[in-house]
Amino acid sequence: MINRRRLRFAITVKGNSLEQWKINCINHLMEMPEVELALIIEYQSMPMNRDHSALFLAYHSVVQMRSEILKKVATIDHFSPFPKVRCSNLWNHQSNFSIEELSLLKQTDLDFILHLGEESMEGEVLELATYGVWAFSHGNPTCFTGLPGGWWEVMNNLPVTEVGLYRISKETNERSFWKIGCLATVSESYRKTKEILCQTTLTWPSQVCKEILRNPGHCPDEIEPLSLKHADIEMLSSTKKTANFILASWKRKAQKLYRKLFCYEYWNIGIVNKPIHFFLTDHNPSIDWIVERKDCYYADPFGMRGKDGIQILMEEVDHRVVKGYISGVIMKEGPSIKEQQTWNHSVLKLKSHMSYPYLVEYEGETYCVPETSEAKEVAVYKIINGQLEKEKIILKNFAAVDSTIIHHDGYWWLFCTRADSSPQSDNSELHIFYAKELFGEWSPHLANPVKVDVRSSRPAGTPFLYEDVLIRPAQDCSKTYGGRIILNKITNLTIEEFEEVAISPIEPREDSLYPDGVHTISTVGDITIFDGKRFDYSLLHFFRKLYKFMPVREAG
Repeated sequence: MINRRRLRFAITVKGNSLEQWKINCINHLMEMPEVELALIIEYQSMPMNRDHSALFLAYHSVVQMRSEILKKVATIDHFSPFPKVRCSNLWNHQSNFSIEELSLLKQTDLDFILHLGEESMEGEVLELATYGVWAFSHGNPTCFTGLPGGWWEVMNNLPVTEVGLYRISKETNERSFWKIGCLATVSESYRKTKEILCQTTLTWPSQVCKEILRNPGHCPDEIEPLSLKHADIEMLSSTKKTANFILASWKRKAQKLYRKLFCYEYWNIGIVNKPIHFFLTDHNPSIDWIVERKDCYYADPFGMRGKDGIQILMEEVDHRVVKGYISGVIMKEGPSIKEQQTWNHSVLKLKSHMSYPYLVEYEGETYCVPETSEAKEVAVYKIINGQLEKEKIILKNFAAVDSTIIHHDGYWWLFCTRADSSPQSDNSELHIFYAKELFGEWSPHLANPVKVDVRSSRPAGTPFLYEDVLIRPAQDCSKTYGGRIILNKITNLTIEEFEEVAISPIEPREDSLYPDGVHTISTVGDITIFDGKRFDYSLLHFFRKLYKFMPVREAG
């Protein structure tokens, strides 16, 4: 066995406190046996920034006080045993560190420095550690810099906020990213947006350390020089701008409350008589809905051909118990496919919520892999006489969302997101597992999570080959859950690496019965099946929503 030296790192601390999420980040690193905290670089707060208005500063103080992960925590309670060096003027761009301070940093033999402040770092210190100085990026770096992470995105009601962990470069307009992601902005709450950014990225330094330990030559991705826009801080954080920001947030809160009280979300299954690859270019197909009603909840369709016709398994939701289960319908093929239907509303019901009954062929048999993230397992079910019987649990103690299994290049691959990692991980955090046999031993991909992007991570149906290229459908949940589907082209899939690029969207048809979303697409030969979403507003929905809090017997 090769004995590798432990990775040694330093952190920068402004004053004598850090936000709780930064403490959690350091704890994640210190829990790794191959990583050790070697030094704490303390520095004083920079002179008060008088560009911010009093209202802006008061608002941020309230946000911090109301948040468990944004509140300040005294560092002496956590890091008192570790050696420290005090930097007198980190906020001074002309000279971050004195000669004596730089000499001490060199003697510490650091692998990286994790910079936890907002102040920039420049000069020789950027080259002292083997892997440089790392910092978090919360917010699109090409938008105005100098604002708190997420502030610009909430202010302008932008659907997504970019996040990253990067190595600080000597060139101020260049950033080399270790990890980068994209999260949905909570437009009605700056606090929730900020919490999501912090909770999602706090484990990223430890993830990068794992990659470095596995591959010491690992280096961050170079991107083109950024066109940075430096903010007019005084203007954007003025009393007027801050007041408008708060009022706009409250207006969006009221709109969200109205939707919550008076809006129901319905789904239906649609059929298109074209192969699935036509959706790469045909963005306006003719749709036949299997039920010509506007108040259905049938979603996540997957189909197969049987002796009696096309059988479709789907998620059905009973609003009386607010829980999904697996239903099925058999349709005779022919001109009147919708008129010859045989329904089974109890293919499989469990105590936990169920959805996304993904179908996979193996050794001449058809199996179903429903989504059961509440049970924290991935199980394969065999279809016997129209019912599902559990064959084997292939993943345990993992809250996999929308598990999608394919056989490709000698391996079985399972794509899913994770429900319990961070606030938006079920829609943004893509994980991959692989095995030699479907019922064999499954292993996590070495780069998990391989991707963090709310626009194109969560599986959305059957992957397919087109012109020898593997296409993976994924949900775009940036504006609304199941807003549209993105078709991704997988360019690299091994047990160590994964890359894909978005090539084509599938938008909901505005002139259809279900014009507000689409989030699952699958194929049965030359027929494509998918779902559609519709928002329905009614005062009566308020009383229907009250009904779900009453004790009722499970529908059956």
